[in-house]
Amino acid sequence: MSIDQRLSPGAHSLVTPSGATLTYFVHGTGPLTIVNTAPGWGCASVLYQNSFTFLNDAFTFVHLELRGTRGSSFPEDLSLMSSWHMSEDIEALRVHLGIDVLDGLFGHSNGGAIALWYAIRYVTRLRRLVLLDSQLLGPDADAVGAPATDAILADRSERDAVAAYKTYNPAAIDTDEAFGRALDDTLPLYFAKPARDMQHFKDRTNEVLAPDDHECQRTYFGQLTDLVRVLLLRGPLGLDARSLGSICEDVIPVSEMLATRIAGGKLAIVDDSGHFPWIEQQERFASIVKSFFREQ
Repeated sequence: MSIDQRLSPGAHSLVTPSGATLTYFVHGTGPLTIVNTAPGWGCASVLYQNSFTFLNDAFTFVHLELRGTRGSSFPEDLSLMSSWHMSEDIEALRVHLGIDVLDGLFGHSNGGAIALWYAIRYVTRLRRLVLLDSQLLGPDADAVGAPATDAILADRSERDAVAAYKTYNPAAIDTDEAFGRALDDTLPLYFAKPARDMQHFKDRTNEVLAPDDHECQRTYFGQLTDLVRVLLLRGPLGLDARSLGSICEDVIPVSEMLATRIAGGKLAIVDDSGHFPWIEQQERFASIVKSFFREQ
């Protein structure tokens, strides 16, 4: 199969060297090929497929379904469901596409942790890394993030959502359905202005979780966050790839920490937005990203 066929619009699949099946979706006609990786906890790429269309003229997006999500298979050994291992799915996709060096990699939320792992492990295979409200956990991040989060929660008017956030206990949630309800209860907190943008978000995703993903995430998530913490907080990563952290007004100190620990990292703050800046401030987001990819 030619590269053109593998990057033709629509749904595709590939088989990794380990025998796993991965699915991916191609959208856009732009000159730069960008892999967009969804979070590894079950949030399918349909959200990103439906909400990044305003950039389809600038980029050809390859939206990857990581292992265990929708049409992508689980490994027999579920301990291989960490973000460290999921970064290998991105590499398998790159090899399948026949691309020597990826033009760029987008990672949102937990997808940012997976994208970071890819940049760490396969640094010579990536030109640019874009982290969208990327996850960073660990004592140093908590030391600045926890007070910032507390201040945000104290100021939010959505008190039911705040209460749900504060009482959320992942150990007490044992089904995907319960996890989905918990996310829905706290969803307003992920937007600067829920009344303005939350329905727009909901209209663009019809799937939140895939069966069994929540249990895998709860069991194996800690493995990857500890490793990311060690590498990021020890000192500069020295990545050759150029990196952009495009974030919201929320928990800015954590994103500042992330940007300063990546050599050559650049931070862009998107005002009046929450966890989804490309939905909440589309024009501003498009300007930042396009400008970043024009830089030499």
